[in-house]
Amino acid sequence: MPIGDQECGDIKVTKSDLKKRYDDLIKEAIQKADSSLEIARADEVLFPGSITSDVITRIMHSDIVVADVTYPNPNVFYELGLRHACRVGTVIIRDRNGPRIPFDIQHLRHIEYESTPSGLKALAGDIKKYFEYLEKNSEHPDNKFQELAQLTGYLFPQYGNGDITEEDAKTELFTEAIRSPEILNLIMRKSKGEDVDDSEMGSEMIKLMATKPELASVFARYFMKSETSMKNIPKTKRQTRKR
Repeated sequence: MPIGDQECGDIKVTKSDLKKRYDDLIKEAIQKADSSLEIARADEVLFPGSITSDVITRIMHSDIVVADVTYPNPNVFYELGLRHACRVGTVIIRDRNGPRIPFDIQHLRHIEYESTPSGLKALAGDIKKYFEYLEKNSEHPDNKFQELAQLTGYLFPQYGNGDITEEDAKTELFTEAIRSPEILNLIMRKSKGEDVDDSEMGSEMIKLMATKPELASVFARYFMKSETSMKNIPKTKRQTRKR
């Protein structure tokens, strides 16, 4: 949403008015819809450095982005376009009494709200329904860009470095594992020369992965890389002697 003073024809809204709308209406409605979410507006996550990088990082990685398109703010529309190109999980909202919504996004599903106490309750209910829809349709495109990409089989550029060495995987696995007090205790005991059963270590690793599913992918990368390394070991021909 805009974070500075806005003017649209005869309509003028100040930075403090927008902040109040966010704190007392939008943020409150999102919290009522799903209290488990960590909610942040762009100006709350800025750190020293590039403002654009901080905002875009959130746009790329947040599970859900709520975009208030009430005012024709170029930054908001640019960031909405970036989000639509990145991933699904975008909720568009607008003040029912605000300016007319631009033609380019008029066709997109959006939620209209009123900046009143009853409007807060209605907005929370509408956002909750939208969240439930997104959860059930997490792989379904929520904008025309992604619909066309899916239809035409467009391949998005891959910028990640998928080449992970066995040493990298081992380090990543160890770093995650030592965050578990139980596993750290076993490692310390083993380093002191105590007799630690490997099955006990394996059991604790399984428990850890059960509570932290994301660790399973680290574990898998390590063992796949280890297996690949073993396959790549040059094999020598067996020497036989003639009798």
